[in-house]
Amino acid sequence: MPFQIEINPIDTFQVIQIRDTDLEVSIEISTKGALLNHWELKQEGRPHTFIAGNPFEKGWKEFEKGGFRSAKMSPFVCRLHQGQFTHLNHNYTIEHFYLGEHAIHGIVYDALFTIASSEIHEHQASVVLEHHYTANDKGFPFNYSLQVKWTLEKNNKVSVTTIVTNQSETIIPMVDGWHPYFTLGTSIDNCTLQFLSEGKMEYDADLLPTGKNIPDKSFDQGKQLGKLHLDDGYLLEPSANECRLENDQFILTVRPSPNYPYLQLYTPPDRQSIAIENLSGAPNAFNNKIGLQLLKPYEDIIFETSYQVVVK
Repeated sequence: MPFQIEINPIDTFQVIQIRDTDLEVSIEISTKGALLNHWELKQEGRPHTFIAGNPFEKGWKEFEKGGFRSAKMSPFVCRLHQGQFTHLNHNYTIEHFYLGEHAIHGIVYDALFTIASSEIHEHQASVVLEHHYTANDKGFPFNYSLQVKWTLEKNNKVSVTTIVTNQSETIIPMVDGWHPYFTLGTSIDNCTLQFLSEGKMEYDADLLPTGKNIPDKSFDQGKQLGKLHLDDGYLLEPSANECRLENDQFILTVRPSPNYPYLQLYTPPDRQSIAIENLSGAPNAFNNKIGLQLLKPYEDIIFETSYQVVVK
């Protein structure tokens, strides 16, 4: 079979490589954070990379400083105002990572996942990772589990499915998302971005939604990024729930499931990549309730998205 899976230890976790030897495509998944850290296509021996990952040969220590590249965001996404929220008449304060005065990017982005299973078939290969969160942050004292399935398919397509299950005896709040940084091998200044939007979320000075949705059709027909700086959130048009990034060589298409209706975009200062983040709810959803899911005891919810790069 053309697909192969290889598992290698690195630092205190493992890196899983899935390869399509026919197309010379490979991806690497870290068991710490269950994140996609590398995606490569070789053409005539020349590698092309589509994920700006983390230098894990140095371990995990630079992850937060490096911008949380590819992080799984759960049970909240982006920013949570002062790390505080109220749920079922109880007040909670998150203990995990803060940027300034706000908690950011959830509490499991650095969790250690275990490899539950792997499969190799003629047209794809996949690995399933699991993590059982056991209320170790006093600001979120609710047990829940995450199952993340990464699949490399034919035609240079990568898909990821997340199953979130409430393992508590009470209703819990939940938002899910991913934080990948994509690159097409050149400066994003030379890339065009296209998606259909129902509007842009108005943010305050702390990048927290005000609750107002601003009409914005800037990207409907595709827009060259040039020197444009983005740190913005959009509500995707349900009838065309995808986003395309392209340059003169490649087209990347991101296709989230309908329950990932929010799209957060961020352009880092080096302009070599762009964060295209699929979110089930808005930043600060624990407080503003925008897209917030309330999971009943032992209820689960499934989130899916896929990434595909084609050569022009």
